[in-house]
Amino acid sequence: MKKIMFMLVAVAAMASSCTQSDVIGLSSDDNVEIRVSAGITSAVSPSTRAVLEGMINSGFTTDLDVSFARADEGSSGYTTYGAAALIGTVAADALSFAPAEYYLVSGKKTKLIGWYPRRSGVSYTQGTRVVDFGEIDGKTDLMATVLYEGSKGTKISSITFNHLLTQFSIKVYAPDAAAQGLWGTVSSIKIAEKKQTCTITLPAATETANTAAAPTFTGNSDLDLVNTDLTTSPASTINYPLTLGVGTAANAAQAGYAMFAPQTAGNVVLKIELSSGVTQTVNVPVPTTPTPAGFLHGHAYEITLKFSSSAITPTVSVVDWVPVTNTPEVEI
Repeated sequence: MKKIMFMLVAVAAMASSCTQSDVIGLSSDDNVEIRVSAGITSAVSPSTRAVLEGMINSGFTTDLDVSFARADEGSSGYTTYGAAALIGTVAADALSFAPAEYYLVSGKKTKLIGWYPRRSGVSYTQGTRVVDFGEIDGKTDLMATVLYEGSKGTKISSITFNHLLTQFSIKVYAPDAAAQGLWGTVSSIKIAEKKQTCTITLPAATETANTAAAPTFTGNSDLDLVNTDLTTSPASTINYPLTLGVGTAANAAQAGYAMFAPQTAGNVVLKIELSSGVTQTVNVPVPTTPTPAGFLHGHAYEITLKFSSSAITPTVSVVDWVPVTNTPEVEI
């Protein structure tokens, strides 16, 4: 599973001999500001992230707009999150809040939980604790953190954003020119019933740290592939109608990618429209190994479709999400 790591840093007051750059996150009344240095890490493979308009494959160069809900401990413990989501932005490897956020000067605790993206159409409702991302478009990553707790005395050391979606990238080829001519070109590929809406329900503010938000996916419309080749740098447009590659899988043509709800059983169905006007359906079985089984959130899968003279057969392999090269290590 791919993860995005944000290191939260808040330091105590320094001696008067320290430089201005040594004193980070202190206001005039000695509140401790929640300040963030941002690095991107991955649990199993090269680091990845997505930006507002989709995936990025050329470095940590685009602002990442995120939101957080905050709950503060009172005299009787926690009650609820604040009415408005906090506005956060990751830029130049640093996460900042606008306006700035501080730990409680009393020393009582604060809980934070975050999500991505922050943009028009994504809503947060305090009463229901629901974040509504709207309709999945296939190119925009959806992420959320677990619940974190800290105080000015015991600061939150890191926050990790986890992908909520799985990713398919699809390639197509025919074993020989005869099969290529038989099928013709590909007009479109859709992922059946995966153009859904997504909401997450934040855990109650009274829940313990590390509790995750619960995602819900609804709807059954078909999701178009994003006609972008993520294997090039910078990413390039895939032009349709698409000509099949010829020979072996190594010659397969990139058909595009999409991110959608994870699936743990059954088949993911692809609808392939050919230039002849005929639509073929292909069942891509959910992997049963390794465990846990399924097309999992935070995982990317390469689906290679072989158009032989008799049928279209898929093969599935696990691949990396689009890598970036900037993965700074933050020393406190």
